[in-house]
Amino acid sequence: MTDRPRGPGGRIWARATLGRNLTGTGAGLLAAWFNVPFVVLMAALGAVFGGLAGVVSGTIAGQGVLSRLDALLTWVFPLPVKAEQLLPTAAAQVGGIVGGILGAVHGGGKLAWMAAVWPWEALAVGDPTWPWAVAVGQVVTALVVGVLYLVWTVATEGVRLRIAGARRLSRREVAWLGPIVAEVAARLELRALPRLLVDDRREPNASAYVRHVVINYGLLEQLDYDRDQVAAVLAHELAHWRAGDTVAMAWARGVALPLYLLYELADRLLRLSTSRPVHFIVRTLFWAVIVTVRYVVIPVQARLWRQAEYRADAVAAAAGYGHGLRAALGYLRQSFDGDRSGWDRAILSTHPPNELRLERLEDHGGRPYPLREDHPLVRALPGWSDRSTVEKGW
Repeated sequence: MTDRPRGPGGRIWARATLGRNLTGTGAGLLAAWFNVPFVVLMAALGAVFGGLAGVVSGTIAGQGVLSRLDALLTWVFPLPVKAEQLLPTAAAQVGGIVGGILGAVHGGGKLAWMAAVWPWEALAVGDPTWPWAVAVGQVVTALVVGVLYLVWTVATEGVRLRIAGARRLSRREVAWLGPIVAEVAARLELRALPRLLVDDRREPNASAYVRHVVINYGLLEQLDYDRDQVAAVLAHELAHWRAGDTVAMAWARGVALPLYLLYELADRLLRLSTSRPVHFIVRTLFWAVIVTVRYVVIPVQARLWRQAEYRADAVAAAAGYGHGLRAALGYLRQSFDGDRSGWDRAILSTHPPNELRLERLEDHGGRPYPLREDHPLVRALPGWSDRSTVEKGW
């Protein structure tokens, strides 16, 4: 532990911002600075109006097809009842459905293409080099904003963490956690350390930041102050810190800052208000931004954060904390993201499911990770009543 907070180093900063997470950075940059929300909005409008037009034209076409079918059946195989009497509305309904689908696809694609291409074509009319100059200017602006946001994040990190509830360690906490952190740092061969803070919240969590690592009191309590498990969690977080994962995350957010600010505004309004009219207005005004962030930007970036979790687990295991990490993950059973469901759990979660993390931590020899006796899977395993089966992990 150290009284002076430290970052992971300049080389790590450069690699985390420019050499890693290019996919997430590119997705955020394009979405925030190249009018992707506007393209999404125009695609939705085109789909609505195109679908309505397709329903009308498809219905009319369906009635025409039915008339031709009736004439064909009368010539080939005369029926005592006309086809129009057998299917008075089916053809019109089918034609309307097919026409609506085709019209929505065509209308959405056409307006999306117009919104994406026409501004650049208009610039090219004045001078063919203008679109390139504007594109380069947008990229440079995004990178500058990303740098400024990263600087602001680092400069205000300590203050923001204190406001959020993190505090320094007491003497008793230093006496207990200090040797653990020193041992973890030695195994990871760390020349510098971030400042360790404690949050008194009962939520079991631990987080790495650019210059700090915060461990919640609830995590210590749920792990029953088990030294091996706490050391494994700290090794995992220090692996994040050493790799500059938090720097990469702040950088990816910074280059898409305008988009994230609008998204955060909409999200906070939706969370703070219980009024349905307010929700309707917010969702209508910010619909394109919400869709772009939740279904384009975050899914790309969250996939990379989940990969970073696997890497941090592997580093902690290689340092000799595999058993403690398996025990901690097996006990907590849930991802540190908290309770999520549906799209959030599958796509937006920054942490993989704990069961998959445990699977990655299996011994190279093929030995499954050990399960506790009260784990639900134990009862499903053959010979679960045999205590030796549980202890061996089979």
